[in-house]
Amino acid sequence: MTNHRLPRPLFVLTSLLVLGLACSVGVDLGDDTTLATTVAQTLTAVAGEASATPTIELGPTEPVPSATPLPTETTPPSATPAPPAGGVSLNCDDTYQRFRLVDGGAAGKTVYLDSWNGASWVELWSFAGGDPMIRQIQPGAGLYSFGDCPQLIVVPLVYSGSGAILELTAYQWTGGAVIEVYQQDGAHGSWEKQPEALYFEESVYLFGEPNCCPCNRQAQTHTWNGTAFVATSSSISPTYSGTPPPICVP
Repeated sequence: MTNHRLPRPLFVLTSLLVLGLACSVGVDLGDDTTLATTVAQTLTAVAGEASATPTIELGPTEPVPSATPLPTETTPPSATPAPPAGGVSLNCDDTYQRFRLVDGGAAGKTVYLDSWNGASWVELWSFAGGDPMIRQIQPGAGLYSFGDCPQLIVVPLVYSGSGAILELTAYQWTGGAVIEVYQQDGAHGSWEKQPEALYFEESVYLFGEPNCCPCNRQAQTHTWNGTAFVATSSSISPTYSGTPPPICVP
């Protein structure tokens, strides 16, 4: 038979309750049966009260405020100076240049390249076409982009006469000087700017043909590689179709 023993504090409390109850109801402590029944009932009531779990009602919980991040110090980006009117950065280096083509009338046309010093324009370089009866700078002279950078100065120059020689030159501003990076010339020449390249076409006289009627045209393409122009294509095509005229037969 299992011996159920109450904890000592509970046993003392129970004993006191039993004695008090016996005294209050007049139970004879010498009556074992009556005392046992009374003790059993008292122990049952006390055990029930001891095992009951009190219910604690919690009030509404308030939300815990989220931590506010501390402001971080940031360094404002340095401002890029605005280009002056008419100015471009030929080498994308925050220095500014300006191209000008000035018509001097009887004195001919002149190409200028200026630099911005922060307050005014200063002339860097110039090229004069000279007497327009001898040669003339063509309207196509100007700045042309090859990739993101740089921009190059292209100057087409035509010599007067029956041959009508076209001289096409490209210059680069290096930051310290203007240097020539391309030059082609030819009779009855023509040119165009292509993506990253310059296309030049001219008449080719293979058999001593007269200037008026060349039998062939030669086309050449030079592509900018970032530092220089490199020949990338060349072809010769007849100016006639079908049977060649007598002057074009060797």
